[in-house]
Amino acid sequence: MSQGFRGFRVLLAFGFRAAPRQVVLLFCLGLLSVLASLGTAWGLKLLADGVIGQQLGLVVLAALAVAGLQVVGALVGQHRLNLAQMVTERTSAFIDRQLMRLSAGVSTLAHHERPDFLREMDLLREDRSRFGEMASTTLYAVQEFLHLAGTAALLATLDPRLLLLPFFAIGSLLADRRAWQRYLVALNASAELRRRKMHFFGLATSPAAGKELRVFDLGREMVARHGADGAEQLRIQARPLWNGLILQALAAVLLAAGYGGAIALVLVRALAGQVTAGDVLLAITLAAQMQDLVGELVSSGNSWLRIVKEASRYLWLADYAKQVDRGPATRAPVPDALSHGITFEHLSFTYPGTERAVLQDIDLQLQAGRVVALVGENGAGKTTLAKLLARFYEPTAGRISADGVDVRKFEVEAWRSSLSAGFQDYCQFEFLVRETVGVGDVARIEDSQAVAGALAEADAEDVPDALPRGLETQLGRVWQDGAELSGGQWQKLALGRAFMRTEPLLVILDEPTAALDAQTEHGVFERIAAASRRGQLTGTVTLLISHRFSTVRMADHIIVLHQGRVVEQGSHDDLMQKDGLYAELYELQARHYQ
Repeated sequence: MSQGFRGFRVLLAFGFRAAPRQVVLLFCLGLLSVLASLGTAWGLKLLADGVIGQQLGLVVLAALAVAGLQVVGALVGQHRLNLAQMVTERTSAFIDRQLMRLSAGVSTLAHHERPDFLREMDLLREDRSRFGEMASTTLYAVQEFLHLAGTAALLATLDPRLLLLPFFAIGSLLADRRAWQRYLVALNASAELRRRKMHFFGLATSPAAGKELRVFDLGREMVARHGADGAEQLRIQARPLWNGLILQALAAVLLAAGYGGAIALVLVRALAGQVTAGDVLLAITLAAQMQDLVGELVSSGNSWLRIVKEASRYLWLADYAKQVDRGPATRAPVPDALSHGITFEHLSFTYPGTERAVLQDIDLQLQAGRVVALVGENGAGKTTLAKLLARFYEPTAGRISADGVDVRKFEVEAWRSSLSAGFQDYCQFEFLVRETVGVGDVARIEDSQAVAGALAEADAEDVPDALPRGLETQLGRVWQDGAELSGGQWQKLALGRAFMRTEPLLVILDEPTAALDAQTEHGVFERIAAASRRGQLTGTVTLLISHRFSTVRMADHIIVLHQGRVVEQGSHDDLMQKDGLYAELYELQARHYQ
C-alpha cells in the first residue's frame, strides 16, 4: 500500500469516526445537489422549447420545476456548507487528540531531541487544521466527478461528439497536477525556513522571552530575521508558482477552444433544424457547468493532494511511535518492594544522533531503602543517569536491573507507575493548585487531604495558604482569576507532585530545589530522608541530584561522576578522608559560603 493512499485512508477513516452521521448526510446532500443542478439544466431546455413552441402547459411545468430545483439547490448548498464546517471541526479536534496521544504516548524522549522529528512535528502543528478537511474534500471531489459524469451524459443526448469536451479538460488537470507537484517540492525545500519563521514569531510574542527581548533590544532583530526567512521562502516558492500559472493559462486556452467548438457544433445543428433552441440552451448551460466543474475538481484535487502529502508526516509519527513502543519480548511483573535494590551493570549511553558517550561502563548498586546522592561537575552525566532510570532512554550498552531483573522486561507504564520524580526543569501546569500537585497521582487528584499531605512533605504548605482560594486557586495569569507564582513557588508545587505517590520503589529528585534558598532546601531534604526511612517496607531508593554539598552530605551513599564515569563513592566522611574530587568540590563550595 503506497504511503499516499495509506494517508488518505487513515484521514478519511478519522472523519467517519469523528462525525459518522454528518459525513453520510453530507454525501447524501451532495448527491441531491448534483441532481438539482442537472435537473435545472434539463428544465431550462424544456422551458425554452415550450416558449418557442407556445406550449403553455410545458412552460408552466418547466418553470415550476426550475424554480423548485433552484430552491432545493440553495437550501442544500447552505446546509452543506454548515455540515462541512461541522465535519471539519469535529475531525480536526479528533485528529488533534490523536496527535497528542501519539506525541505524549511515546515512551521515550529521544524523538524530542531528533531534528527530523521536530521538523515533522512543527509542520504537523502548522498544517494539522487541513487534516480535518479530508472527509469533506473527498466528498466534494466525488460529488463533482458525479456531476461531471452526469453533465457528459446529458451532452451525449444532444450529440455523441460532445463527449470529447471533457477531454479538453485533461490539459487543465495535468497542468494543475504538474504545477502542484513542483510547488510541493518547493514547500519541502523551504520547510526549515518556515520552522525558523515560526520560532522567531514565537520568541517575539512569547512572555517567556519578553524580558530578554526588551533588555537586549532584540525585537527588531527578531522581526528582521523573520522577514529575511520569509523573503527567502517566497523566493523558493515563486518560480513554481509562476511556472504553474503559465501551464494553467495554456490549459485554459485549450479548454476555451473545446467550449467554443462544442457551442459551434450545436449551433450548426440548430440552424440545420436537427436540434431545438432548448437543446442549444442546454448545451451552453452544460458546457459552462463543465468548465466550472473542471475548475472545482482541480481545486479539490490540489487540496486533496496537499492533505495526503501532509498526512505522511502523521504516518511518520505513528510508525515511529509503534516502532519505539513494541514492548518487551518477555514480560516480568514489577516487584511490590525492593529487597536488594537497583543495579547498573557495565552501562554506557550515547544520545541519538551523537557520537560522544555521555556515560561509560557504569557499575553501581543503589541499595534498597537508602538515600543516594549523585554529584559531579556540569556535564558529568548525572541527569542522563536519572533519565535512564526513568526509562526516558534505553542504555546503549549494559543494563539496569531491579532486584536482578532487567528493567526492560517491565512494561514501561508499570515501571513508571512504581516511581516518582521531581525535576529542575519542571512543568508549570496552569491548573487549579490541587490539580497542579495532584497530577502526581491522578487517581487521587480530587483528594485534597492527599494533596495537602504531599505539600507538607515538600515544605510547601505556604503556597496555597498565600492564595485567595487555597488549593482551588486557578494558576496562570493568562486565565480568568488566575494567580501568578514565583519560580520558587512553582518549584515547591512541582516537588509536592513528587510526594503524591505513596511508597514508590524509586524516587528521583534532580535538582528539585534549585529555585529555593539553601535553608529551605535543607528542611526539604530532611523530610525526604524521613520519607525514605518510612519507605523501608518497600525498600524505596531515593536518588538525589544536587549541587549543594551541605545537603548532599546527609545522604546514606554518595556517588561522584566525572566525564561520564564513576570516580568515587561512599559516605560523606569516607569521601572526605579520600581527599579526592568530592573533597575538592566540597571545599570549593564551603569556601564560597564563608
